[in-house]
Amino acid sequence: MKTARRWLANTFRALRHRNFRLFWVGQWVSVTGTWMQTMAQSWLVYRLTDSPLVLGLLTAARFGPSLVAAPLAGVMADRFPRRNLVLSAQALAMAQAGVLAALTLSGVVQVWQVLTLALVQGMVEAVDMPARQALQLDLVGVEDLQSAVSLNSVAFNAARMVGPALAGVLVVVASEGLCFALNAVSYLAVLVALVSIPVTPTQREVAAGMGARLVEGLRFVWGEVQLRRILLAAGVTSLFGLSYVTLLPVLARDVLGAGAGGYGLLLGGAGLGAMAGALATASRRSGVGTVRAISWGQLVVGGGLVALAASRRVEVALLLMVVIGAAVAVQLSISNAAMQVSAPEGLRGRVISLYIWIFAGLAPVGGLLAGAAAEVTSATATAAACGLACVFSALLLVFWAAAATIETGVQR
Repeated sequence: MKTARRWLANTFRALRHRNFRLFWVGQWVSVTGTWMQTMAQSWLVYRLTDSPLVLGLLTAARFGPSLVAAPLAGVMADRFPRRNLVLSAQALAMAQAGVLAALTLSGVVQVWQVLTLALVQGMVEAVDMPARQALQLDLVGVEDLQSAVSLNSVAFNAARMVGPALAGVLVVVASEGLCFALNAVSYLAVLVALVSIPVTPTQREVAAGMGARLVEGLRFVWGEVQLRRILLAAGVTSLFGLSYVTLLPVLARDVLGAGAGGYGLLLGGAGLGAMAGALATASRRSGVGTVRAISWGQLVVGGGLVALAASRRVEVALLLMVVIGAAVAVQLSISNAAMQVSAPEGLRGRVISLYIWIFAGLAPVGGLLAGAAAEVTSATATAAACGLACVFSALLLVFWAAAATIETGVQR
């Protein structure tokens, strides 16, 4: 009993901070709406085109801007008040969802409009993500950062569990446009929360130009062996492990014989697993075994994708999506906290932006490649190949960790 109480206290310790509580609740409501839009947007595009390749283009439009803008956004997060950056980005995202809802509900929506608005959303999120991630340390401090990162992941993945499942029902009984409209309304929660949080001043590096500040962040990360390995693992998981985001509509409809409701259920399963995985890491303290924990998470992601490719039953696929979601959450929660804790205050926005650059920036490339490969071969063969790539990367990380232990006698 005492152990359970200690675990609960450690897991939820970030909620002791009032400002974080406000931000956490607002984010949960808003991200639930975002996941409703994500599911409905993919289903709308596939319904209009019947093309896995266009689903890949949608993924590229949504996440592509991070490939270019994330490092610049990191500089902004180190120079300007992070709360204000997040507040502005969330307001713009609300407007984007409103336009998409109006087009869809009026019955005039076209694929190019959906892709264009997804690109706008991606540009907004590219600015939002580094500031939002770096804001967590401002709200809770170093000691409670792992708890804050993991609890944010819990909220994100609880939303991923509820949002797509709800969207699947709404698409069947109403239309995709209703999901987009509810997403626009959901942004009010996080906007109110952010307005209630006082601005935390950030360091202003006026002397150096943007290019010099970018180079400074790159040099710091490149000089840390563990951070390089974390970024490599994140890149492989983004490029190959998250291919299921693009492939899942195809697998759900054409392989498993499920409709929009089944697709939403599978996405919700990934969210349930990710919530459990994030909770498992919330009480963890940064330190020994970081790379090894990340490699185990990635190994399970790869094995889960290979098994998903072989699955022909919805219930089996749902179980596998829970496992994959949990493993991805473990890898990302530990990686996120390790990157932030390793960075000095004046570099934190840039360091976390490099992580986002690699992770979010490679996702559209992977989505586009997965869509193109599924068009030429099949969605199942593509999922299996992506899973094997993750397995190889995980084994490589285990080898490096073992070599470092032998060489230095210290577990990294």
